[in-house]
Amino acid sequence: MAKRWIERHESFQRALGQLTAGLAAYPDLNELEKDGAILRFKFTFELAWKTLQDYLAQEAGHADVKGPRVVIKQAIQDGLLTDGHLWLQMLIDRNELMYSHDGEKRRFVLTLITVTYVGLLTKLNTLFIGN
Repeated sequence: MAKRWIERHESFQRALGQLTAGLAAYPDLNELEKDGAILRFKFTFELAWKTLQDYLAQEAGHADVKGPRVVIKQAIQDGLLTDGHLWLQMLIDRNELMYSHDGEKRRFVLTLITVTYVGLLTKLNTLFIGN
């Protein structure tokens, strides 16, 4: 039976591929496509931290580590994430996107997603593939 983090990683990997494909035409996306890319980012980020949570529980013995902020901080402490401040900023931006309808903020975060966050998520994916 496969470990839970491996199963979740497969979902994360698919979501990351969809996010990357959705951003291929950036910055020439129309508003609907931008909204779709933001939704894909939120979904991919959710799978990223949940995969990390499962990994920490099953491979590092941190079964008590729950929730995105705590999981990210533990992954930083364990050396799984090297760009900790960017991961914490990604969490903040994801949270703000959940409730913000400010077009300027959404455009700014979409640029961060494209320029920075997809790279961090890809780096995490590579880490999981290596394990």
